[in-house]
Amino acid sequence: MSERTENWFDSHEELLYSVSRTLWEHPEGSEQEYQSCALLKKLMEEQGFTVTAPAAGLDTAFAASYGSGRPRIGFLAEYDALPGLAQETAASVSPIPSQPFGHGCGHNLLGTAAAGAAIALKEAMEGENLPGTVILYGCPSEEVMVGKIVMTQNHVFDDLDVAISWHPGDRNRASEESYQAMLSMEYHFQGKASHAAMAPEEGFSALDAVELMDVGVNYLREHVPQGGQLHYVILSGGEKPNIVPEKAAVWQFIRANTTQDLRRIAARLDDIAKGAALMTGTTVEKKVLTGCNETRIVPALARLLEQVMAQEIAPPVWTEEEKAFARELLTSLGQSADTLKQDYGKDVWEKPLDDGTAALTGKTVNILGSSDISDVSYVVPTCMLFAACYPKGTPNHTWAVTACAGGSIGQKGMVYAGRVMAAAGWHLLTDEGLRAKVKDSFQEALQGAVYEPVR
Repeated sequence: MSERTENWFDSHEELLYSVSRTLWEHPEGSEQEYQSCALLKKLMEEQGFTVTAPAAGLDTAFAASYGSGRPRIGFLAEYDALPGLAQETAASVSPIPSQPFGHGCGHNLLGTAAAGAAIALKEAMEGENLPGTVILYGCPSEEVMVGKIVMTQNHVFDDLDVAISWHPGDRNRASEESYQAMLSMEYHFQGKASHAAMAPEEGFSALDAVELMDVGVNYLREHVPQGGQLHYVILSGGEKPNIVPEKAAVWQFIRANTTQDLRRIAARLDDIAKGAALMTGTTVEKKVLTGCNETRIVPALARLLEQVMAQEIAPPVWTEEEKAFARELLTSLGQSADTLKQDYGKDVWEKPLDDGTAALTGKTVNILGSSDISDVSYVVPTCMLFAACYPKGTPNHTWAVTACAGGSIGQKGMVYAGRVMAAAGWHLLTDEGLRAKVKDSFQEALQGAVYEPVR
């Protein structure tokens, strides 16, 4: 651990609180993060970084770099918010009517901590005369699975030695969790309109096709590989009941533990769509919106993060006021002390905010949900950690996360995550043997796989 990175955080906590709060007060949805992107770019420029924007053709993506040569350590920032989750920093539901978005995934914290880690590592490089390059990547639109996927496809991360990120959570731990591969597709059916009462035989219903496809997909659920998931919404289904719908569309999400399983499920969906079109006399066109692979976990990097979290950087110390806020929030969510004790194996009501660090299991854990960081993990050794920014038992993507992300609980977790990432970055910059171990561990994790975009 570098004293210089720690000293930087000690003297700049208020700056990071201010940046994260400004992002929280001005939440922007995916592909709309203009103010958020500008704020982080300005911060990095003021701290001596050279900013290149846009990146990969994305208006709200950027790269901020300091130094030259190798090793090249990258930190990944996110800053998009979610629709409908605007919320005061209150322990019960208290929406902000004027805001269409809210940081219910804590990306205001995520982006700020990543920026802080990059700046703190720069300070150590300057003070200790360390060679190498540190880069903060502004990665937009994670919530719609765009930013890092497009950036990976455009080779933005190819020259990194390591990529480091984190995510707000309810516990402190180095991640061994592999996000699922995902494919997002729309199926658009074209039929023929006619009067539904006077000439129904002349019509070919696109809505019938959508509904038959949904029936087929629901029957498919029993026969997908373990971990496979299917989600859908009907995008359009006609204008009036007395007109046979000429056009209709359905939006399908597929998730699977591996890209190979994902492609198997996707092929079945295509066949179901074709069958629905055949049964209704319609035609169908597929539009692929986005997709990602599963995450490749690099054990050597997970061990590095665990070491830093267990031995070098102490977790936050929570005040009695913060614990009381956490309990009140859990009550508002309908959580009970008994249920939480069963889920976590300990008295969560006594300690609703995590003040320890979890040990590694030594195994890759498949989790439900997807992230665009997975594609990055195919081209460069990638790691992330989770830091407690809200109480145990708080579901993500909720008003409760927004409430914590704007206050001291989220901010303390954010600074802790930044300190851990900066310390890990310093170890990687200064230890050539560690970098060699990470490289070997990455190749083992890939098992010969070569990056291919999921389309």
